[in-house]
Amino acid sequence: MRESLRFVLVGHVDHGKSTLIGRLLCDTGALALDRLEEAKAAARALGAEAGAELAFLLDHLQEEREGALTIDTAQSFFSTPARDYVLIDAPGHAEFLRNMLTGASQADAAVLIVDVSRGVQEQTCRHAYLLAFLGVKEVIVALNKMDLVGYAEAPFRRLEGEVEALLQAVGLAPKFSVPISARAGENIASPSSLMGWYRGPSLLEALDALPGPVPPEDKPFVFPIQDVYDLEGKRVAVGRVEAGVLRPGAKARLLPGGAVVKISSIERFEEQPAAAHPGEAVGVTLEGPAPAALARGQVLCPPGAEMAVTTSFEARLFCLAEAGLKKGEELTLRLATQEVPARLEAISARLDSASLEVVERDATVLGSLEAGQARLATAEPLVATRFSDLQPLGRFVLARGEEICAGGIITGL
Repeated sequence: MRESLRFVLVGHVDHGKSTLIGRLLCDTGALALDRLEEAKAAARALGAEAGAELAFLLDHLQEEREGALTIDTAQSFFSTPARDYVLIDAPGHAEFLRNMLTGASQADAAVLIVDVSRGVQEQTCRHAYLLAFLGVKEVIVALNKMDLVGYAEAPFRRLEGEVEALLQAVGLAPKFSVPISARAGENIASPSSLMGWYRGPSLLEALDALPGPVPPEDKPFVFPIQDVYDLEGKRVAVGRVEAGVLRPGAKARLLPGGAVVKISSIERFEEQPAAAHPGEAVGVTLEGPAPAALARGQVLCPPGAEMAVTTSFEARLFCLAEAGLKKGEELTLRLATQEVPARLEAISARLDSASLEVVERDATVLGSLEAGQARLATAEPLVATRFSDLQPLGRFVLARGEEICAGGIITGL
């Protein structure tokens, strides 16, 4: 089975994300010829200059093409001889930051694209902060539009140092800084003859050099229940293994509640595999006193290695609501498959996510697009852990009605 790496592409608007995605799809042979011709026709219809068709490949909607904006988070797929890739396109406009947060939260790595002729801008800083916020440690910096500076080394080196300092300020270190021209195709799939001063890898070579995701198989198993079905006389709990290895015959504790059950079988597409590994979606049947009470949101883990069950925790929040978040506000918290009422008990610090500066201690309001340190309390027991210990059970969103108003990670229980 080939290795797969998921990475998110982030950067300020107009710094070339859509063009780079189109180039990656073209240069890896992932794009059908008729789709490229369709993109060229769309570009000509709007009077775009030559080469602009690459930016149209993912912008399917006509209003996106006319506005030159990428609105929805999109996923693309391509392969190199080394492995398969899932590319997550996270929009750069502030009003679409919600989509960026959703995209980045699924990524093993990131490419931060910066226009070498424009340099670091507000969204560049905010996206760097969000990558650190979400625990995305494997970062490549792509300094784009080198053709606009004559492929010269000096502008690249100046911006390389500036971006590296920015990333260091949020606790990240780029694995590679790569000079590219997405539109011209320079230094994307192979080294560019126009930048002989650069001795590092091309962008695809840099991606191939990143370490692959390491499934947390050495940890105790964690299995959040997504749904429960009655199938052919069996009660089957379905979900995804988030850590460890699930095996028939193993004992499990059902949280919250604490009942001990036995995993009778693992069910998957009319087969019963001998094990289920991290990332696999399966069903399980259980023996013991609890199966009749199975419900979405419960979590299976080994007795003696249980997840924490809590009603209060410390977190880092990123506010997505235009109206901000208020201390004491009642919200809905969603973590893995759990959904519980929650209260924002304290905002110990507000942080400007563009400047990375603390703007207020012991605040009463967290403003739109601000980050903060906070304490939350839940009305019902929550099965959780620190984000640094297990990301899927340490990452959550807050909702006000149906609107997602914040994303967060748990820093302390």
